[in-house]
Amino acid sequence: MDKALILNSLKEYLNIKTNKEFAEFLGIKPTALSMWYKRNTYDIELIFKKCEGLNAHWLLTGEGNMFTKNTEIENHINKKPVVGGVPYWNLYVSAGHSVAEIVGKNKPDGYIKGLPGADIAENILPVAGASMEPEISSSAIVGVRRINNWESLNTERIYLIITTEDRMIKRIEHDPENENILWCVSPNYPRFKIYKDDIIEIQRVCFVYNPK
Repeated sequence: MDKALILNSLKEYLNIKTNKEFAEFLGIKPTALSMWYKRNTYDIELIFKKCEGLNAHWLLTGEGNMFTKNTEIENHINKKPVVGGVPYWNLYVSAGHSVAEIVGKNKPDGYIKGLPGADIAENILPVAGASMEPEISSSAIVGVRRINNWESLNTERIYLIITTEDRMIKRIEHDPENENILWCVSPNYPRFKIYKDDIIEIQRVCFVYNPK
């Protein structure tokens, strides 16, 4: 089995453009990912853990569907536009691409209506990664809204942040000494800084749905 093809298919599904970003998503060094490609291998347990809902049979054999359906979420998705429904996009926003850019090039995969609190979102997206667990699980969907200015950032809220090299869901802290620096904070990942100049877009996470 060509495991490089499996890795590339997974990368494409997650809308990840570079191996560097793919390595960051998996939580490994780029050199480790390069060795996977070179040796036609990968860490099955790690990938399965990082990608909630991944079809184990597909990962082992390359056969069948890449992901198993999350019926709990599927039951809330209307395939046709409905009054009051929020567009649902079954894709992952990647580094270097704003939500507006991704959304502008595609049609919604459906519309969500009836989930408490979802109606205040402008768009609903799936979550990739587990840095915000248990508050936001790796199988969750989140609703986002655009923010108007830096002053509206609130340390008590959660944001979808897209930079030139990364995309993440984090809380934000202002740097007391440098107004061009923001600190990204999450329960399961070390606190780190980003520069406002590198940020392509920030959207406020206004709705979270964690499947049971």
